[in-house]
Amino acid sequence: MKKKSLQIILGLCFFVFVTQKAGAQILNTDKTKSLDSADNVQSKISVSIATDQQKKFLLDFFYTGDFTFLKKNNATTFYSKIDKVTNGGQSIQNLGTFQLKNNKVLNDKLHLETFLQYQWDASLGMEYRNLAGLNLIHYFKNTEWEDFFWGAGIFLENEKWNWSAVNDETQINNQNSIVTHPKLNLTAKYSVVNPSNHFEFIFRIFNQTGSYHDKMSNRTSVFNQVQLPISKKLSTSFNLDFLYDTAPIVPIDHFHYNYYQTLSYSF
Repeated sequence: MKKKSLQIILGLCFFVFVTQKAGAQILNTDKTKSLDSADNVQSKISVSIATDQQKKFLLDFFYTGDFTFLKKNNATTFYSKIDKVTNGGQSIQNLGTFQLKNNKVLNDKLHLETFLQYQWDASLGMEYRNLAGLNLIHYFKNTEWEDFFWGAGIFLENEKWNWSAVNDETQINNQNSIVTHPKLNLTAKYSVVNPSNHFEFIFRIFNQTGSYHDKMSNRTSVFNQVQLPISKKLSTSFNLDFLYDTAPIVPIDHFHYNYYQTLSYSF
């Protein structure tokens, strides 16, 4: 018991150090052990090497971390990610996400997910994005080895955008764009995991619909991850994310992608 408590304390200290030192959509915080697990705390720290969506071969080291606190039929997760790249004192990439999420089991098939999220992405001109919402999740598969669900919900979105990522000088407007509106959210996820060696395959998609300037807008995000074990505690993963926005708040490209590799330590 003392050894277990010491592991938790050391893990919390390490997590605080990492997030303070280095610090966006959430992918891997949905799959936990069963909610009646004897383990009250689950945690993971990752370090990554990445290339950005602008097709510049940039080496980028960054940290992510998530902590999940489990009770019977209830899980609360805090996730953080900060990724900053500079070259000769010039910022090339600056993005981050903080999310607090609660997953409550209503019955064998239905879960209620509530969340708060704050994020930014300077490379796109997104100064901040605040979210608060809920999803009703229906599970087709929910085992220790396999996860398959779809869900629907609603959230309130508050965003501030600048024009730093707009390439066409004739369209640049120095005035920031601040938008606050409700959106509908559809999501689905399929994953296969081997809990004994940390192998994992994940496919997750979000489709978010709202209105902007009296026109319907739609954002679709797709996340793919393959995680391979290195040892009992260490694993590496390969991640490829896509974003398509039919009506960006500022006139930037509709399509973006991001590829990155991570090295993760679980404790």
